[in-house]
Amino acid sequence: MTHPTEECFHSDRQKIIRIEIDKLLEAGFIREIDYPDWLANVVVVPKKEGKWRVCVDYTNLNNACPKDSFPLPRIDQIVDSTAGQGMLSFLDAFSGYHQIPMSPVDEEKTTFITPHGLYCYKVMPFRLKNVGATYQRLMTKIFKPLIGHMVEVYIDDIVVKSKTQDEHLLHLQEVFHLLRKYGMKLNPSKCTFGVSAGKFLGFMVSQRGIEVSPDQVKAVIETPPPRNKKELQRLIGKLVALGRFIARFTDELRPFFLAIRKAGTNGWTNNCQNAFEKIKHCLMQPPILSNPIPKEKLYMYLAVSEWTISAILFRCPSPKEQKPIYYVSRALADVETRYSKMELTALALRSTAQKLRPYFQAHPVIVLTDQPLLNILHKPDLIGRMLQWAIELSEFGIEFQPRLSMKGQVMADFMLEYSRKPSQHQESSEKEWWTLRVDGASRSSRSGVGLLLQSPTGEHLEQAIRLGFPTSNNEAEYEAILFGLDLALALSVSKLRVYSDSQLVVRHVQKEYEAKDARMARYLTKKPPLATPLRQAKQTIKNERTTSQNTSEQVFCPKISNKHTRPGYKLSWGMDIVGPLPAAPAQKKFLLVATDYFSKWVEAEAYASIKDKDVTKFVWKNIICRFGIPQTIIADNGPQFDSIAFRNFCSELNIQNSYSTPRYPQSNGQTEATNKMLIIALKKRLEQAKGKWVEELPGVLWAYRTTPGRPTGNTPFALTYGMDAVIPTEIGLPTIRTEAVKQDDANTEIGRNLDWADEVRESATIRMTNYQQRASAHYNRKVRPRSFKNGTLVLRKVFENTAETGAGKFQANWEEPYIVSKSSESGAYHLQKLDGTPLLRP
Repeated sequence: MTHPTEECFHSDRQKIIRIEIDKLLEAGFIREIDYPDWLANVVVVPKKEGKWRVCVDYTNLNNACPKDSFPLPRIDQIVDSTAGQGMLSFLDAFSGYHQIPMSPVDEEKTTFITPHGLYCYKVMPFRLKNVGATYQRLMTKIFKPLIGHMVEVYIDDIVVKSKTQDEHLLHLQEVFHLLRKYGMKLNPSKCTFGVSAGKFLGFMVSQRGIEVSPDQVKAVIETPPPRNKKELQRLIGKLVALGRFIARFTDELRPFFLAIRKAGTNGWTNNCQNAFEKIKHCLMQPPILSNPIPKEKLYMYLAVSEWTISAILFRCPSPKEQKPIYYVSRALADVETRYSKMELTALALRSTAQKLRPYFQAHPVIVLTDQPLLNILHKPDLIGRMLQWAIELSEFGIEFQPRLSMKGQVMADFMLEYSRKPSQHQESSEKEWWTLRVDGASRSSRSGVGLLLQSPTGEHLEQAIRLGFPTSNNEAEYEAILFGLDLALALSVSKLRVYSDSQLVVRHVQKEYEAKDARMARYLTKKPPLATPLRQAKQTIKNERTTSQNTSEQVFCPKISNKHTRPGYKLSWGMDIVGPLPAAPAQKKFLLVATDYFSKWVEAEAYASIKDKDVTKFVWKNIICRFGIPQTIIADNGPQFDSIAFRNFCSELNIQNSYSTPRYPQSNGQTEATNKMLIIALKKRLEQAKGKWVEELPGVLWAYRTTPGRPTGNTPFALTYGMDAVIPTEIGLPTIRTEAVKQDDANTEIGRNLDWADEVRESATIRMTNYQQRASAHYNRKVRPRSFKNGTLVLRKVFENTAETGAGKFQANWEEPYIVSKSSESGAYHLQKLDGTPLLRP
């Protein structure tokens, strides 16, 4: 219930309100009401024709109403569909919103107070939250058979379009028939019939194409230089509405964005004024944007600067003609300014595809660029954001071709080249060469390579690749060179200098050293010769302080065609027992849980008691028969997992057993986290009957398997099977997947998902590694590292399993002194007693 303060009006305004109320009463749009629960004030605002409009402030009512999500058409699509027609008629409904009756039970909610009484609407009023969506729904139902063909509707703006005059008369006849059928009335003073051009949704549309509205141009040209922040923001708002017509719009507007931070002092600078004058000049002779023909090939140029990315979409009606369709431009975020030029070019394409998605869906798009985007986006070893962008762009029919010559000044205004420093235009033979710096590293647990490829213009492309197989340091250096040459080959590089810190590998390649080791020799015999020198190689040795650092340089011609693939992720499962839980049917009180460390897939079964034979059967049935033999099973020291029978079972299948201790259960942290999640989920589903947890278990497991996890960014189901599961929600609300009835289409979709499965899993691996590193860094901030050398005497904390019987409150916190006999890289230590007896695992 709301009761706002009654507004006071001047006698002139009261007279206007009185006239409007009488008019609405006579038309039957409102009625008087007593004792309403809702009440709103009236507001008098001027109209364009010099008249006055009496509105109601429904702010409180709108806050209480849910949003109607009925979709409104895209303005650019409607305008494109209208342009290019020979005859147009623009229709306007007479008090359009008032032609929709209100539900009698809701009339009271529209009550408003005036100096002359209380009134409520019997028809739909203006200013309500969902009136636009409601009116659009009505127009869509009325003109459903004609929309897109001869009629376009955006809320209360209606346009009838035709190619010829005779055709237009027939179209108007069909439109009037529908208007008469549904009782819709038009406002003759606002209707225009049979014209070749007109204003529609803020644009001038005609047979020539789409032009900027003269009213908007006039408003910008007549705007004086802003004096404060508010006026500057208002000016920027006017210009943003015209961004579709200005090439590299954000570049031109950059001085404004810089000035807005200092508005109020000396924010408006000479640069701002020069940019403003330049924009005015562009608007004095704005381009005429064309509308594409269905299925027509469209073309695109991309441009990148230090702070913006831009694009232009255009069509070629003839070989000597290029007509722009849409200019796109946006500023770079702070993190994006640190991307390489190649990444920025890919980002420009991806951002344009997102903004102009309907064009990319309905037309084949040819990107005209001299950059090797095609090779980069189709590399099988893409990772990170480039992989994500490649996946997003793969749904469109995008082709890449070299740049065309520009036809006309409109196209020439769009910069095609990367923004370069003047020094980069100097002619130099050194500028013809690309530079590749490689490095490989190997540890006992994993190995990887790093690449840094630099173009002649100073652009950098970085890659970090984790190898999925064990290597020595020298082999990792070879792998780094092979990956680097493969990258250079994909970019069509003809002149390349390769820098490696491995003197042995470089000497092998230069044939100055012999590869005596068989594994090293295979790298040279795999594709002899490994690389052909283009210039005489040279080697430089740099000394830094007392350390001699060898930096070897060798020039290669990249003609390596063999691909190095990496095997899948390591299959490790963590197992644990949860319980005892409330007794369920068959006296089941325990839960045996197994979690895949990579995909986070969970298998679980309920038991009355769990013995080693139950664990063996569970592993065979739920893990091996479904997912294959794992490499490692991680569990605690429970007798079910540490029995001779279970160890023999794992040994026969070459499964490694790893055990966590009660002193440090975090070593099997994934399983502990899964147990916590299962308990929380079961609690939420159970009420009084706690013994029904066995019945709820399958639903909990299904929900967990189909919910994206934070570490991987994907669902366990998708990471395991290569595609998302069809969930019950998709049956109630049909999606594209559930509506695809053809088996061939389903098979194609499955094949496409499987093609991307490795990339998705690799991306999940990288994301999970990053997540673990951030979690570790957060934890280590509060941890003071301590290390002990072999032979150091230490005390061990007393836990429940080693506590002295009957000691009670007098129990010591620390026990023995022990001797450190061995240490590991992970920070764990092996202890022995003072007499040399090894201390067994607790």
